[in-house]
Amino acid sequence: MNVQGRGYVFVAPVEFVTQSEASAATKIASPKGSLPSRPHHLVGRNDALVALFSQTLACRFVTIVGPGGIGKTTVAVELGYLLANEFKNEICYVDLGSLTAADLVLPTIAVSLGYTVHSGDLLPGLAAFLAERRMLVIIDCCEHVIDVVADVASTLFQNVRQLHLIATSRESLRADGETVYFIEPLSLPTESEHLTAVEALSAGAVELFMKRAATSGYVGELDDHHASAVAEICRRLDGNPLALELAGSRLVTYGFKGLLEGLRGRGVLSWPGRRHETRHRTLEATLDWSFRLLSDVERRVLTRLSVLIGPFTLQAAQALASDSADDHWVVARAVEELTDKSLIRVLQFDDTNMYRIPDVTRFYAEMKLAQSGERQEVIRRHARFCVDCLAGPNAGTRHAGGKKGLKFGLHVGNVRSALEWCFSNIGNIELGIDLAAYASRMLLDLSMLKECLRWCEIAVGHLSDNEGASMRALRLQESLALCCMYSMANDERVGDAISRALKMAVELGDRESELHLLAGYNLFLTRRTDYRGALRAAERFAQLADTSQDPVELSASDWMLGSTHNLIGHQQLGKQLLERGLARAEQLEIGKVYYFGFDNKARGAIGRVWTSWLCGMPDKAREFAKQTLDASVAQGHPVSLCITYLYTTVAVLWLRELEWAEGLIETVIEVANKHQLKPYRTGGVALKGELLLARGRTEAGVSVIRSVLESLRAEQLNIMLVPTLRAYAEGLARMGHQDEAEKAICDLVYRAEAVSPTYLLPELLRTQGDILANRPGANDEVEAVYRKAIAQAQTDGALGWQLRAANSLARHWRKTDRLEEAAELLVRTLSLFTEGFETRDLVEARQLIQSFNTIRSGIRSL
Repeated sequence: MNVQGRGYVFVAPVEFVTQSEASAATKIASPKGSLPSRPHHLVGRNDALVALFSQTLACRFVTIVGPGGIGKTTVAVELGYLLANEFKNEICYVDLGSLTAADLVLPTIAVSLGYTVHSGDLLPGLAAFLAERRMLVIIDCCEHVIDVVADVASTLFQNVRQLHLIATSRESLRADGETVYFIEPLSLPTESEHLTAVEALSAGAVELFMKRAATSGYVGELDDHHASAVAEICRRLDGNPLALELAGSRLVTYGFKGLLEGLRGRGVLSWPGRRHETRHRTLEATLDWSFRLLSDVERRVLTRLSVLIGPFTLQAAQALASDSADDHWVVARAVEELTDKSLIRVLQFDDTNMYRIPDVTRFYAEMKLAQSGERQEVIRRHARFCVDCLAGPNAGTRHAGGKKGLKFGLHVGNVRSALEWCFSNIGNIELGIDLAAYASRMLLDLSMLKECLRWCEIAVGHLSDNEGASMRALRLQESLALCCMYSMANDERVGDAISRALKMAVELGDRESELHLLAGYNLFLTRRTDYRGALRAAERFAQLADTSQDPVELSASDWMLGSTHNLIGHQQLGKQLLERGLARAEQLEIGKVYYFGFDNKARGAIGRVWTSWLCGMPDKAREFAKQTLDASVAQGHPVSLCITYLYTTVAVLWLRELEWAEGLIETVIEVANKHQLKPYRTGGVALKGELLLARGRTEAGVSVIRSVLESLRAEQLNIMLVPTLRAYAEGLARMGHQDEAEKAICDLVYRAEAVSPTYLLPELLRTQGDILANRPGANDEVEAVYRKAIAQAQTDGALGWQLRAANSLARHWRKTDRLEEAAELLVRTLSLFTEGFETRDLVEARQLIQSFNTIRSGIRSL
């Protein structure tokens, strides 16, 4: 008999007997030693072996189920060796892989068990033959003769009470008494940006890959530099041992980078394995074996589903694979069968089952789809399905944010693939424009700004000049503006795009888009420090919210108005609006509220941090800052996280908690770099310069700020430019560049007073006083500027700035021996505070008072 991996062999065991024993015509021959060679070193299967060891003894009939190449045979053989003592070596291994006809199954099993009588009904005879024996039978590779194996195994299990059975198959036998064990892929490394070689090698998939690479001639050990690449290789191969071994054998040829590139296409299917393993010689051969066992319907469904990337729903499968409405149940049944046959995997998302074709299987099915001649039609269906999935009610409530595409079974890879086809030479441009318009929101939810920008620009470029106001044109313009503002700059192109989209939204009566665009326009103008214009946009948003009385819109309106009033300098009004909006949200359990790609609730929380500090409540500001940062981290949204970290850091610097600020700045820069959010990286670097100045590292701070000023101006990030220039002027003065410092601060004060009002005016005036104090003979002018700073802070309700200006004026008066006035000023200012007594500014004020009193006491004692 031809046995897989062993060639032609005599399968019946041979035993020497005496003449008398022979005359007894015994029909029993010992199956001892029938197991194949033991696996050298089984990787990553300890848990499976422990579970199977117990199940085999307890349940007696276990089928190991999994896709081709997953290691079913290897595990079964190793299990046989582990169970040898339990059965006193009474173990029989039967390989059915080489059988070409189902009627050979029972004779092959019988011969392997030593049953040589062939008269009468073979199965009852075999059962009677085994009746008193306690032994383990391993039946390997059952899927191509599964019906017969199921019948034989079930009969033996029911009639031979001490017989234990292990079967391996790509699908369960569905036999009486069977317990199914689904063998999982090898463990994969955890996803980490800084994965080390040690961490990677702790995963079974990586360990097997590197062992196979070493036996194939690769010299060297895995290092940290290649850890991420090998982890990605293992993920793309879904932890399948055969695929990992074949890929590992190619490492010496391609290297890590080349191998990773090679996994993007069908070339992986033909990588050669061991020559003696016919079914596993290549991945294509392994999949050919499974494909031949499918029905025509199952083949059709599998090949059509190959265009789906990542997880998909049953509805997605039906949309692509059905030829008529009546065909839906046929497709559902085929998906079920393909899942049972280990060609499709079931994934659990919350309480929903979804499906996924492993990449290697998908490559194979894609090849078969191309050979079928219907690839073009299936891809068109795929693109249409993507549009339908993202359109209409599936889009959900826009201000709720979230990864809606994934929720509705549409992986981003499907959208990308469909868009590539639509805008190709053989695609459908109109379908592509629709898809880009609908997909833009999903891409924004996923913070894929660069990709969103690319497809929106391509789609807009294909819009007809006669398109006019349309829903798809509106969506594209809105998304273009958002992507440009967050990833590039705040230039006129962004403002123009928002204005065009706003006009379309009004024409089309799309109230929801109008709200989103007004929120975006408010933020755009805020970042350019056009606070009056930003206030007009916020007030228009508020009018729409008042009309609807929708609690989410009303809360967002309060946050927007409150933040804008805060930036203009109306601190008490801003504080009241912000707190009202946040209180409403808490009462009604309103969570994240996304308008124009960012969480407006987080913006309201940031505004509360700012107004708390500015209104003289530094302890509350610290507490609110921690809450706001924690909430931002929990939601995992890069744009909102950058906004929160960047602007909360501003308040942390006001608190003068420099270690805390340093950590936040590093996070902003890291996240902005990772997600290509250029303006936020620029803002982070600007804050880094301010931090260095706050630490007394004047030259380093000035250098960093100087390096970022051009970017701040180019990106029109004026909301960060003004405070950065204030710090820059302060640093120049410290370095002795008096004229340059005076000019810089004068320009800022003039713009704040005459062009654009700002919350920062009291601090700009205080800084101007500090700089002028370095000029001899400017005492009166210095005092006037400090008094002006205090008066402006009082007008604005900015007690935080008022104390800083009072501290500066008190220090100035000390130079002219006006100690009593200075002490009275500080005592009067401190009396306005009800908290924050251990914060730096208040501690400094008390120390100044103490120093003044000490000096005065010393003078009196003289």
